[in-house]
Amino acid sequence: MKRILICVTAVLTVVSMVSCKKKQEVVSPVLAPITEAVFASGHVEPVRQFMLNTLNDGYLNEKLVVEGQVVKTGQVLFVQDFTNPDIQREKTLENMKIARVNSEDTGSVMKQLYAQALTAKQKLLTDSLQLNRMKKLYLSRSVSKMDLDNAQFNYDNSFNSLLAANENILTERRNLQQALINSEKDYQSALNSRGYYNLVSPGDYRVYEIYKKEGELVRKGENVAMLGHPDSMLVVMNVDESSIAKIKLQQLVLVELNTEKGKTYRAWVSKIYPHFDDASQSYKVEAVFKDVPVNLIAGTLLQANTIIGKKEKAMLIPRPCLVSGNKVILIRSHSHDTVQVTTGIISTDWVEILGGLNITDKVLKAY
Repeated sequence: MKRILICVTAVLTVVSMVSCKKKQEVVSPVLAPITEAVFASGHVEPVRQFMLNTLNDGYLNEKLVVEGQVVKTGQVLFVQDFTNPDIQREKTLENMKIARVNSEDTGSVMKQLYAQALTAKQKLLTDSLQLNRMKKLYLSRSVSKMDLDNAQFNYDNSFNSLLAANENILTERRNLQQALINSEKDYQSALNSRGYYNLVSPGDYRVYEIYKKEGELVRKGENVAMLGHPDSMLVVMNVDESSIAKIKLQQLVLVELNTEKGKTYRAWVSKIYPHFDDASQSYKVEAVFKDVPVNLIAGTLLQANTIIGKKEKAMLIPRPCLVSGNKVILIRSHSHDTVQVTTGIISTDWVEILGGLNITDKVLKAY
């Protein structure tokens, strides 16, 4: 990639001189319009281009679209095998049924806890009666203090056991209710997951390319098709790092498609990506066509010149007149003087002179 110079051909005042080593000419600067552009290669791609990929592993059972077809929002484009999701759905349904039964008071788990609580309540009642009896006997000095303490100890244990049994009922009920909620969510997720095996269009797009065939195993995240805007196309250019700073939004881009050599289309810079692409070793720049070419095919290669500067009248000398250090050899009275010049735009053919020369000066051109 390089900067190129487009300029009006100018008539030069030329005096031929031949030496034993190489041909030389004496020329005068000329005034002519000049345009500076940044050259870049690139390709055409649809506006809003993206890859449609899978959310799960599975064989591609059905392909419901063809390349070039325009599809609508929510339209099913591809169907993956969903045998495993159906098995998972049946499994979660059974788990949900079991969780629902367990969460009821008539379920085996809750019945067992209620039975334990009833036993603890009955024992507490028995120990309470025994404690009251021992208190009366102790007052009549019919039993010892140790007998009373043992009765009190048994009552306290029974009381705590009943509290624990009731707490177990509350805790287990909460756990079973949470298990039911989780199983219902798992079942709903299993129902929804079947839809993940249907690849649908997220909008109104055109299918530009399909990468998979029916019966082919597709892994999670693999690209199945490329979609994009059904009608609009973008110019995508790869601009080198030495030229990217010159590219600005809304600059004119002259595009030549590889399929239509010699024909130029106009476009405008619409987006400059702010990062360097290591794969292409360039910056990505997009432009939109003023008028989209008829029957334009996505992926078409192109050459583009982005116009970055233009002057209606500039003083120019041929590129071979410029020697190292921005100097030229000035011819005066048949003598040669080396003078420093200030340059503007420089291309392989022309050099813009901003200072150091007059339009009537004669300079040496060697080639």
